[in-house]
Amino acid sequence: MANGSSASVFYREVDDAIARNPPNVSDLVVLKGLCEAVELGERSAVARLTRDLVKLSGFEDPLHAISYELFHSLMARILLSGWFEEFQLLVNWPQTLFGDKNRRVAGNWDGIVTIVKKQPRSLGLLTLPNREKEWQRALNGLEGAMRHFEKADLPPAPRMGAPPEGPSFHERVLPEQLLEAIEQFYRVLQMLFQQLLEFAVAKLEQDSNDASGLRKLQDLQLSLWRLLSPKDLPRDVKAGKIYDEMERQNDRRTMILNKVIRITEFHYGRGRAKLHRFLDAFEPHNARSVIFNSLDREDTHEPHVRGERIGNIQVSRDRQLAYLLITYGHAWEPNRRPAPAHTFRRALINGRHGGRLRLVENDELIAFLYSVFAETLIEFTRQAQTAADKSKAGVNAWRETVETASVYFGQVTTHSRLNLTEGPPNYLTHTFPRNLIGRLLHDCGVHSVKSAYVLLSVLNRINGAHVELAGQIRARWVRLPLHVGMVIQTSNFGVVVQHNEYSSVTDNDELKSTMTAWEQASDETDPSNPDDVTIKFLEDLTANGFSSDLDMPISSIPILKPGEPVTTHTIWNSYQQKVVPSQLFTRLVGASNAPQYQFDVRYLQLSELEREWYNRHVLRFWNKECLAIWEEWAAVLTSTKVSDKDYEKHKRAYMKALNEALDRVEESYEKQILPKKNELSSALRGEPKLLVPGIRIVSASRLETVLPAVEKVADHLNDISQLNFRLSPDFIPLFARKEEVLLEVP
Repeated sequence: MANGSSASVFYREVDDAIARNPPNVSDLVVLKGLCEAVELGERSAVARLTRDLVKLSGFEDPLHAISYELFHSLMARILLSGWFEEFQLLVNWPQTLFGDKNRRVAGNWDGIVTIVKKQPRSLGLLTLPNREKEWQRALNGLEGAMRHFEKADLPPAPRMGAPPEGPSFHERVLPEQLLEAIEQFYRVLQMLFQQLLEFAVAKLEQDSNDASGLRKLQDLQLSLWRLLSPKDLPRDVKAGKIYDEMERQNDRRTMILNKVIRITEFHYGRGRAKLHRFLDAFEPHNARSVIFNSLDREDTHEPHVRGERIGNIQVSRDRQLAYLLITYGHAWEPNRRPAPAHTFRRALINGRHGGRLRLVENDELIAFLYSVFAETLIEFTRQAQTAADKSKAGVNAWRETVETASVYFGQVTTHSRLNLTEGPPNYLTHTFPRNLIGRLLHDCGVHSVKSAYVLLSVLNRINGAHVELAGQIRARWVRLPLHVGMVIQTSNFGVVVQHNEYSSVTDNDELKSTMTAWEQASDETDPSNPDDVTIKFLEDLTANGFSSDLDMPISSIPILKPGEPVTTHTIWNSYQQKVVPSQLFTRLVGASNAPQYQFDVRYLQLSELEREWYNRHVLRFWNKECLAIWEEWAAVLTSTKVSDKDYEKHKRAYMKALNEALDRVEESYEKQILPKKNELSSALRGEPKLLVPGIRIVSASRLETVLPAVEKVADHLNDISQLNFRLSPDFIPLFARKEEVLLEVP
C-alpha cells in the first residue's frame, strides 16, 4: 500500500483514483461505498460493504495504491461509531505482504492513534458542539481497544538468562500498541470530562441550585467505570472455557486500571540553562506554564515526570465530583434527601453570596472561607449548652474553616513532584498549568505562599468583624530539607501547621498538653527565653507534621513584621527575600567530590521510600481492611433493634478487628520505615560540617509519631469505646465514605 496524504474530505483520494479508471475499478467502488455509508451512519450498509471489501485483495492494485492514512481514517470512524465487528474485520484485513499479522495489526492501531492524537476534530472529537455525543464516540474507541486487548496474546514472562531475556518485538508489538490506544482514548475522555466539568461549574457559579451538569457527569463517569471495572463472576458459571474467559477479561481490565499514563504536558529545555517547563494539559498547552527542575543534582537533563494510574484518575474524578456537590450543598446520590450539612451550605451560599459562589481567585476563596467561619460560629454558639462549649465555638469554627481550605487545595491542586521556579512570577497572581485531572500544579513553596495569604487574610477578617476573636497572629515560614512549610500561631485559636495542600489546627488545650510532654521528653537544653522556647516547640511541631521520627535541620523566620499588611505583594516579597535565599546545608552537599555530596537528597529518597510504604500498606489498611470490617458490622452497629447487651458484644468484635488492622499497619511502619529514619538521623548528627552555622537539628523523639490515617481510626475507636455508646442509624465512618478514599501518591 502506498504512503500518502489524505485530502480534506477523508475519501477524496478514492474519488480521484476512480476517476483515473484503473483496472478492477469495481474494488474502488466498494471502498467508496463503504466510506459513504460510514459518513452517513448507515450501519447495515457498513456491515455489508465491510464484508465485501475484506473479500478483495488489499495488497494488490488498485486498493494497494490507496494510502495507509485513508484506511486508518476509515477504521477510526468505524471504531468510534461502535461498530466493533466491522472494525475487527477491517483492522485484521491484510493490506500488505510485509511483516507478520501482529505487526500489520499494530501498524493499523498506530495509524488510528496518530489521527486521534494529531487530528481529533477530523474524527468528531473535541469539537465542542456536542460533548456528550463525543464522549460516547471516545468511549467506543476505548471499548474497541479494550476488546482487542482482552483477546491479544501477552508476552510470556522474561526468560532466565545472563541477563534475563525480555520478550521479543514480535511478542510485544501488538499488546504495547493496544495499551497506547487505550491510553489515548482515555486521555480524550478526560479532556471531554474537563470541558463538561467547567461547563457544569459555570452553571453552579450562576445558580448554586443547578447541579444538572454534575449529575450528567456522574452518569458519564459511571459508564466509564462500567467499561473499565472487572466484573463479578456469576455464581452459576462453573470452571471451564467461559469461566476462564471471564477471568482473563477481568485480569486485563485490572492491568488497564493499573496502567500508568502521562497526565502532565511538559517541555524539556535545551542548552546550558535547561529551562524545563510544565505546560497546561489542555489546549492551547502553552497558555499556562511554569519552569521546573529536579532537586536531584544528578537528574538535570530530563527530570522524570511521573504519571498516574488510570484507576487513580477514576477515583480522583469521583472525589472531584463529590467535592463540588458538597461544596454547593448537594448530596452525592441525585434522589437523596439533603442532609443538614447540605442545607447549611446552601443557606450559606444564598445568604452570604446571593446564591452565586465562584472559587477561582484567591480573594474569592478568602470570602468563602470567612463565610464558612462566620456561619459555623453562629451555629456552634447556638448549639452550645455550657459556657465552656460557647468559649470553644470560635476555635471549633476556625478548625472547620481550615479543614475546608485543606479540602479545597486538595481537590483544586496537585503536587508537581518536581521543584517549581522560585523566582518570578508571583505565585499569588500567576495562572499555573493543570494536569489531566484539571488540578493546578503546585509544589511546597507555592502551597505555603498561597496558604499564608489565604489563611492570614481570613484571620484578619475574623479579628476585624469579631473584635479580635482570634487574638494576636504570628506566622512563620519553616524550612526543612528540600521543603518549606508554614506555622500560624494565634492567641485564642491555637496553631495551624501547613505542609503542601494540608493544614491542621491544634487548639490551645491540645498545645498545652503536647508542649508539656515535649518539655518532659527533652535530653537537650532549651532556650532560657520563654518566647524562644515556644518558637522551638512550634518548629518541632511543624517538623513532626511533615515527617515524624526523623531528626532534621530546621529554621524558621517570621512571614511579616508586626503591623505589616497581608497582601499579594507582601507575602510574595517575604517568600522571595526570606525563604528563597535561605540555606540549611553548607556547600558540601553540592560538591561532587565531597563525602557529603547530595546528603540533602537522602531526605528526598527517604520520602520516596515512605511513599511506597504508604501506597502499599496504608491504602490497603484504610481503603480495604477497615472498609471490609465496617461492611461486615455496619448493619448491626447502626440498628436500633439490637439489645444493649448484644450491641455491646458486636461492637467489641468490631473494635477488635479494627485494632488488629491497626497493629498490622503500625508494625509495617516500625519494620520498614522507622529503621531508615533512625539511620538518617544518626548520619546527620555524625556530620559536623553539614549544616550552616546557627541551624539546629530537630529531636524527633520529643513528639509522638503522626500517621493521619491511623490516628483517625484510633479516634473512631476511642469515640465508640464507652460502655453503652451506640452509633446513630445514619453513621458512616470516614474510611467508608466515598469522598474519603485514599489515593495512591504517584
